[in-house]
Amino acid sequence: MKKPVEYEKVINRIQENEKMLDDALVSIKNLEDALISFKSNIDNIKLLDKYYGSKEWLSDKKNLEKGIINNIKAGVLSEDLIWNMLDDVNYLMSDMKNVCDSYGEKYEK
Repeated sequence: MKKPVEYEKVINRIQENEKMLDDALVSIKNLEDALISFKSNIDNIKLLDKYYGSKEWLSDKKNLEKGIINNIKAGVLSEDLIWNMLDDVNYLMSDMKNVCDSYGEKYEK
């Protein structure tokens, strides 16, 4: 026996909304995990921001370039890695604020 058309619409609507819920729950969990990780690194990010371009950073970079220090991972002394990381942090902070502001509009009406 075939279901009436209106029941097909109801079933489709429920299934579509169920998929949206499932996807949203995964996204929320992923965001929660990412925020926990990010928050645990905020102090390190601030320290890297302070270190980048400091007298210590410049001295460390010169020592690396002179070969006084070698055979170590030293991406922290590159011109771009810390700069790009800080730029990414600023972009993400702005993006998160925009997301929060746009979601908050729902409750301001």
